[in-house]
Amino acid sequence: MAVSADTTIYGLIDNALTNNDNGTTDSWDIEEGNGTSRFGVKGSEDLGNGLKALFQYEWDTESTEGGSTSSVGLKTRLAYVGIAGNFGTVAIGRQWTPYYGAVGKTNIMNAPSTGFRQHLNTFRTGNALAYVSPNFNGFSAAIAFVIDDTASNDIEDGADATNLALNYNNGPLSVGLGYHTQEATGAVAAVAAVPGNAGSAAIAAAADVDIWGLSGKYNFGNFAVIASYEEKDTGSSSNTEAWGLGAEAYFGNNTVRALVGNTDTGAADTDAWAIGVQHNFSKRTRVYAEYAEQDAGATDQSEFALGVRHDF
Repeated sequence: MAVSADTTIYGLIDNALTNNDNGTTDSWDIEEGNGTSRFGVKGSEDLGNGLKALFQYEWDTESTEGGSTSSVGLKTRLAYVGIAGNFGTVAIGRQWTPYYGAVGKTNIMNAPSTGFRQHLNTFRTGNALAYVSPNFNGFSAAIAFVIDDTASNDIEDGADATNLALNYNNGPLSVGLGYHTQEATGAVAAVAAVPGNAGSAAIAAAADVDIWGLSGKYNFGNFAVIASYEEKDTGSSSNTEAWGLGAEAYFGNNTVRALVGNTDTGAADTDAWAIGVQHNFSKRTRVYAEYAEQDAGATDQSEFALGVRHDF
C-alpha cells in the first residue's frame, strides 16, 4: 500500500563582503558566496513493493540586490522526477552531472573565488536521463544521457552527450572518476563551445569533446587532503589540463582551508591559490574569511571575502 508523499522546503542564503583587485580596479562589493543563494522543494513517496517516487525543484535566487535592481530573476538549478528501488535510481530532467559529483571534491572554498569554482565540465545539465546504481560496499556508478534535439544533432544513438562516473566512498577515503563525451553540432558561438549549465548550451560544441577527471579526498584525524586532475580534448592544439590540491584542518567548530591549482589551456596558463577559515555557530550557520589570488601571466587578480551563510 502506498503512503502519502513527504515534501521538504529547503534553501540557503550566502552573502559576502568582497574586495576584488585586478591591478586596474580595486573595488568593494557584496556578492553571493560559492554556495549560491537558493531555495527548493524536494520529496518522495513510498509506492510499495520496494519502490519510491522522488522529485526535486530548486531555484537560484538573487540575494545581494533583488527587487528592481536585480538583473537576474529566478533560475532553475534542478528540476527532475524519478523512481528508486533496489535496482538503483532512474531520474529525468535537470540534474547534477555524475562527472561533477565524482570530480568536484576540490570545490571547498566558500567565497566566489573564480579560479576555483569552475571545472572542465558542467555542474548541472538539463534534458538528462540519468541512472545511479545502488551502493556496493562503497562502490557506486552513475550515467546521464543528455538528449536535446534543439541542437540539431544527427547522432545515431540519440544522445547528444554522455556523462558518467565511478565512485568509491568508504570510511576516510573518497575517490571519483568522471568522463564526459559529446559530438560536434557544427559552428556555434564561442560561448557555447564549452559545456555549460543551461539546456541545449550544455551540449552545443563546435568540435567533438572528451573530458575525464579524477578526484580524491582522505581524512586522517583532524586533517584532510583533497586532489583533482582533469583533461579536456577537443581534437585541437587548445586542449586543456587542470589540477588542484587542497587541505583542511578541523579544530572543534573551526575549519582552516588551503587550495592551490593550475589550469593550462595551451593559450593561457593560470596559477591560483586560496586560504580561508570558517567558524560554524551551528550545523546551519557559518561565518568565513577567505583570500584568493590568480596569476594568468599578464593578468593578476586577488579577492578577499568575509561572509555569512545560513542553511534552512
